[in-house]
Amino acid sequence: MIHRQEFDLRPLEHRVPTEPVTASRKAPSPPRPLNERLRMERLRSYGILDTSPEPPFDDLARLAALLCGAPIAFISLTDETRQWFKACLGASGAQEVPRDESFCTHAILQTQPFVIPDALLDARFRDNPNVTGGLRIRFYAAAPLLTEDGFALGTLCVLDPEPREFSAQQGRALEALARQVVSQLELRRMNLHQQRLIQELRTTNERLEMIQHATNDIIWDWDVVTGRVVWNSRITEVLGYPLEQVGEQSNWWYRHIHPDDQERLAQSFQRALAEGASKWTAEYSLRRANGTWARVLDRSTIQRDAAGKPVRIYGAVVDLSEREEMRTRLALADRMASVGTLAAGVAHEINNPLAYVIANLDFTLQEVNPAGAPGATPVAELCEALQEAREGAERMRLIVRDLKMFSRPDDERLERVDLCHAIDSAATMAWNEIRHRARLVKDYQPVPSLYANEARLGQVFLNLLVNAAHAIPEGAADRNEIHVSTRLDAAGRIVAEVRDTGSGIPVEIRSRILEPFFTTKPTGVGTGLGLSICHGIVSSLRGELQFESEVGRGSVFRVVFPVPAPRDTEDAPREPTPQAPRRGHILVVDDEPLVLSALKRTLCEEHDVTVFSRARAALEWLEQGLPWDLILCDLMMPEMTGMDFHEELSRRMPERAGQVLFVTGGAFTARAREFLGRVPNPRTEKPFEARALRELVNARLSLSGPGSGPDCKQH
Repeated sequence: MIHRQEFDLRPLEHRVPTEPVTASRKAPSPPRPLNERLRMERLRSYGILDTSPEPPFDDLARLAALLCGAPIAFISLTDETRQWFKACLGASGAQEVPRDESFCTHAILQTQPFVIPDALLDARFRDNPNVTGGLRIRFYAAAPLLTEDGFALGTLCVLDPEPREFSAQQGRALEALARQVVSQLELRRMNLHQQRLIQELRTTNERLEMIQHATNDIIWDWDVVTGRVVWNSRITEVLGYPLEQVGEQSNWWYRHIHPDDQERLAQSFQRALAEGASKWTAEYSLRRANGTWARVLDRSTIQRDAAGKPVRIYGAVVDLSEREEMRTRLALADRMASVGTLAAGVAHEINNPLAYVIANLDFTLQEVNPAGAPGATPVAELCEALQEAREGAERMRLIVRDLKMFSRPDDERLERVDLCHAIDSAATMAWNEIRHRARLVKDYQPVPSLYANEARLGQVFLNLLVNAAHAIPEGAADRNEIHVSTRLDAAGRIVAEVRDTGSGIPVEIRSRILEPFFTTKPTGVGTGLGLSICHGIVSSLRGELQFESEVGRGSVFRVVFPVPAPRDTEDAPREPTPQAPRRGHILVVDDEPLVLSALKRTLCEEHDVTVFSRARAALEWLEQGLPWDLILCDLMMPEMTGMDFHEELSRRMPERAGQVLFVTGGAFTARAREFLGRVPNPRTEKPFEARALRELVNARLSLSGPGSGPDCKQH
């Protein structure tokens, strides 16, 4: 229903005036809507004030003017101080009017069309500047722009400089068009909101890309329902695979996991899915495109539906290779620092037996020529001097063996290790630090061998023994003790303890002693990495590093390893017991002439020996088809290494490559260590013991058929 409202200036009376009212009295400003604050918040949410004209709004204003037969039409929005026109038809240049002068200020108080047939006859508007001047409005009709929750944002209005009537049909049309204006406003707000979301998403994606690039993480998104996996571009940079090669199937990921990790990861992942877990984390190795392996940490979040079924899994894969390399370098630095502090003691330990080895050999050389002449040194005394020299050389051999154990920086090979032997080797290295501070007491109960890395295990006990020694001041060795023991606990676990009677660890720093770089030693003494690295090594072997301490009474550090798996306790395969030795034809290849002479003297009594100082010459001899049974070959030689010799022999005579026995002074290169870990051929180390070498040769010969050849020859 259309309301036509006409008022004169007489209070409380509402009649059409019978005579014009003078302009001396101005009508009061209309009241503000009761919900004005909320109305303004809603108006601002559209982000439309002071925007440029837009065709959809212009079209609606034009349609309103056409339907209502009016020359002027506005779409106006009312803010705190003004009536602003979003669309304007028939009044060029009009943009806004003050709110107090606006007809629409009255219209937004209504819920239905607001109509003024003749403004000059309405006391509220007759003195309005837009009636007396400006647009010279006489007729005004407006439909409020009402939102669904009742906020009047402004109006769709039509104006005429001539008074006129306004039909109910025109009123309904104006209301319908007003609703379309509000719909356009809502659509515009939705578009703006969508654009903001798109921009926020774009910004978030850019930020995520930057974060991913900065962290070097591989991000993956697995849609469990469809089986589709999406990877980010970092997989190419980290692992070397183009995205198109990776594809979108989850089995690609599983195929590139290291075989040793596949079963463990599959069980862990399925368990997380089945048990309702929201997170899954694992550390494993992934194959790079170049065939090498990257150690990675995979952390993921599992999204589930209302029934708890997994529907999507998001993950981030962190490449730990650099961290592992840094850890290895730090471990090596600590090990080298430990060895460096012990260098003087090791030199002392070697110099002692070396002194009497040289002295006894000098004495023997001086006396051997006149031996047997009247008054000469008895042969028995010469034998005694040689025996003492032999014992000194054996001591040096054991010291060098222990040194070699600590000099393998990048050898991570696991093997069966005698725990007591590893502790003894560490004690030998640490002896010069211990001897002036305490007695060293060993109490070894039988324990199974460990499946571990001997160098790493030795590093643990070297650090523990040196730390124990440094906790005791020098000069009181008779009153202090470092007690080393091994045993099995009640649960069958292997326990090794290093106990000292030193100063103990203050309570306030006990929680920090396993932290990297934390040390109580003066600057320049120690790296602060020792105990942290020990903890890491023991943890990698599934063990625990425990300690107890009492200030003034000493400390005990306890290494506990889990119950050994069956493969850890099985005896290592033994060489078959040799039968009665048979005479064989042995080839010896070594670039050191004195080593060749020693090997020939050692073996020539029982076997025919042909020696070569060059590996290529040995290969040429072998191609002549002359008979031979076994080759003793040095590993590291200048012209052609023992590794190259073996590979060439494998190419030319593959059925005979297994008959090479390596005699090496130490695999001190990464290639040599990799080679010895790969080929199954037996090996023995220099300096060799004559009896042990003969037994090894005879054992190998007992596995092959008889052979023959010339007596000892040198090439």
